[in-house]
Amino acid sequence: MSKVFLFVEVNVKPGQFDEFVSKLKSHIAVIRTEAGCEFIDIYRDTQKPDVVNVWEIWSDRPSWDAHMVNENSKAWQAIGPNYVFGETITLMDAL
Repeated sequence: MSKVFLFVEVNVKPGQFDEFVSKLKSHIAVIRTEAGCEFIDIYRDTQKPDVVNVWEIWSDRPSWDAHMVNENSKAWQAIGPNYVFGETITLMDAL
């Protein structure tokens, strides 16, 4: 099975950046323990101060699919909208 490479751009609401990043770091700490998560980290866009980027690598699609519906992700999906306008998830293939 092929690895899954994801680039996520998150548009954070004004004035919510620090609190959002704090909560996101806690969420990511749990994700790092999930089966199939090979890498996940967050970055701040230097050109867009209210944008957070997340880079993820999953060992295969079933691992990522399981992550998207587990209890940690369900809890995050309830929290995230309080801090963000939206996000764009780009699924990529390695060349």
